[in-house]
Amino acid sequence: MYYFEEDVATATKEAGLRGVLGQTIIEFPVADAVTPADGLARAERFVAAYAGDELITPAVAPHSTYTLNRETLVACRALALKHNVPLLIHLAETADEEKVTRARFGQRPVGVLDALGLWGPRIVAAHGVWVTPEEIVTLERHGVGVSHNPESNMKLASGAAPVVEYLAAGVAVGLGTDGAASNNDLDMFEAMRQAAFLHKLTTRDPRALSAQTALAMATIEGARVLGLDDRVGSLEVGKRADLIVVRMDRPRQTPMYDPISHLVYVTRGDDVEATIVNGRVLMEQGRVLSLPENDVLAAARQAADAVRLAVATGGRQ
Repeated sequence: MYYFEEDVATATKEAGLRGVLGQTIIEFPVADAVTPADGLARAERFVAAYAGDELITPAVAPHSTYTLNRETLVACRALALKHNVPLLIHLAETADEEKVTRARFGQRPVGVLDALGLWGPRIVAAHGVWVTPEEIVTLERHGVGVSHNPESNMKLASGAAPVVEYLAAGVAVGLGTDGAASNNDLDMFEAMRQAAFLHKLTTRDPRALSAQTALAMATIEGARVLGLDDRVGSLEVGKRADLIVVRMDRPRQTPMYDPISHLVYVTRGDDVEATIVNGRVLMEQGRVLSLPENDVLAAARQAADAVRLAVATGGRQ
């Protein structure tokens, strides 16, 4: 989600990664679209450009109920249905979002989207923190998947999503990191660990969300949320060769009694030795093969300098 998604897709393919990428539609002027209509037109061009792509699944990404009106939300759903692509939307991330949506539409976010007929399969609801038991039933009935972002929710003090209740109701829940602005490390191992810890804490039950469940949310359940579980998310005959190889012989992982427990509670992103996507080796022995790593890091540092200068000068240079 967010802006210039065609550039994001270009970089994603160059890196050899798989991605479900959504062009954002939002009601106020942003960098790549002045109006929601501009955003919708840009989204349609993006979806058309990547139709049938081997790595990129294009999506329509209306931002939220508190930043779009009824007509635009309905138009986003129509566009996603027209091209049979996923729809990605923020849902009930904060208590303030609930208040603003209620003031704007007279309903809570889940109710607004239900009344507009937006719910259905291939919809990913990001966060889903402030929902009621009845709304969980609604999401399950329509086959909506939830992206749980525990680190972002904790860092922004958004609250704790009712993940245990989602899972008990049969809602597909995958793990995400959210963006660098509200997560920093973007480490899926940390996302697994924090998800398990957060829900043990909030329920006061150490069994509430096990290592096995956290691992499933990061793999096959995440694929289920995205509608890709027939292709990726597990090692099975006929599925795409998307996998990682993880070192498990370092001191902090020794001794090891349960590999899954160690993957979730001990392992970190820098323990990944190799990454393979669609059968292509992207990283081997900890060295990135698909991109010039030093050049990318240098460009990122240069961009950071430009951001710091822009902030310091209020955008005037």
